[in-house]
Amino acid sequence: MGGSTRGVVTAALTAVLAVSAMWHWPMVVVVALSIVVLAGGWPRLLDLPVITGPGVVIALSGLASLAVVTLTGSVDAVTIVVGLAVAAAFVQEMLRRDGRPRLVESVAGTVAGSVVAASAALWPALGDGRPATAVVVTAAAALAAGATCTALPLRPQLVAPLAMVVAGGAGLLAGALLPYVGTLVAGATGLVAGILTSTVHVVLGRFPAATRPLPALAGAVLPLMLAGAPTFMLGSIITG
Repeated sequence: MGGSTRGVVTAALTAVLAVSAMWHWPMVVVVALSIVVLAGGWPRLLDLPVITGPGVVIALSGLASLAVVTLTGSVDAVTIVVGLAVAAAFVQEMLRRDGRPRLVESVAGTVAGSVVAASAALWPALGDGRPATAVVVTAAAALAAGATCTALPLRPQLVAPLAMVVAGGAGLLAGALLPYVGTLVAGATGLVAGILTSTVHVVLGRFPAATRPLPALAGAVLPLMLAGAPTFMLGSIITG
């Protein structure tokens, strides 16, 4: 799966997220599935020395964060979950029986994946009211626009700035058409989406495993998951 295909998949996933935002529980399901995909593909994408242990830790970090947000309606305990995930990353390394080669790389990759998974859990944290839905749709539109740019057959030097400009414009347009959002939050959301999609596109192009199916799917959901935390922080300005 090349970079163009990943961009198309990312755009399609953001469209699904935008539609699911109209109903709270479907969005929770979409985020949960994204976490499972990331957990399965992230260790392979980074070519970590072990696959199963890091995948389990990442899945538990994301799903536990999602459960906390969904059941309590608050993000306060997500930091506790992430802290436990960091501890779990070290525990799973202690359980290895292969001499623990590339130990630092394995721990760093597991912790990074756990943080990304926890970030995805913040998508439903805005709630299911109309302001929250408007914020999610605005962010999704900007992500989709930026991801579509990464699917174009252009040089990487052109893709990154184009994705930022187009995503920022899409965010502003969505903010102008939708109530509650406003141009400031919409523009900031679009800019963040553009930076995330272009950065992920450029970085993933350097990973040989990014062309294999499962790692490529993990790469496709990565911009969507990374955008969870900044979207929640920007959306809290409106919904909070």
